[in-house]
Amino acid sequence: MLRSDAFRSDRGLGKVALAAFGLGVFMTLHVSLLLYTEFVALSGSAGDATASARWRCVEQWSLYALALGFFHLMEFMLTAAYRPANVSYESFLLNHSQEYHLAVLFSCVEFWLELYFVPSWKLHALVRPVGIALVVVGQYFRISAMSTAASNFSHRIEYLKRKEHKLVTHGVYRFIRHPSYLGWFWWIVGSQILLGNPLCAVGYSLVAWSFFHDRIPYEEQLLLAFFPDEYPAYKARTISGIPFV
Repeated sequence: MLRSDAFRSDRGLGKVALAAFGLGVFMTLHVSLLLYTEFVALSGSAGDATASARWRCVEQWSLYALALGFFHLMEFMLTAAYRPANVSYESFLLNHSQEYHLAVLFSCVEFWLELYFVPSWKLHALVRPVGIALVVVGQYFRISAMSTAASNFSHRIEYLKRKEHKLVTHGVYRFIRHPSYLGWFWWIVGSQILLGNPLCAVGYSLVAWSFFHDRIPYEEQLLLAFFPDEYPAYKARTISGIPFV
């Protein structure tokens, strides 16, 4: 069964179903872990400061995992809603790139090593509220950008203008040219702050900024070619959304 095109092709419904099922299991497990931490583990470790600190860190991990699962699920759902002809397994962004997988791996390694050796690093009073705030704000801009652009949004750079492609300048695009990039940038930075990962927080910020520093000017050259009469004025009155880009 799994050798059929339905499970091997990125456009196969079997592969899409397995990815959705996997995300559902992943999120359910972390809801369960969060509830266990809140109502069992923390009360059972009340007399042990180190154990209690580690369980508080696990609490942060569970919140991060739920945010991660929700992010990937929404990427697929919004693509399905607004560009159904293009929706596929790739729309989850689970196979974004090898660099993305390595970044997630490094993030996990840093988190669990620091949880074991220096859990107190992760429990600064500002870590959780700042991390959650950035993740929520980032997710808001990401969802708003994709839903506002609708069929004009694409996960991949488009090198040829489609007949139905329009320059979106309303809603969240009114003042920000790349709100989806803004959302993704602050989401990934916020996720590492939420985890209390100082090394990955800095590393993610630098790598993401460098990526957008190269990508945005290139993408804007294409948009200028697509919309030569509209884009210059639009660019002049808006910001990119990424600091210093």
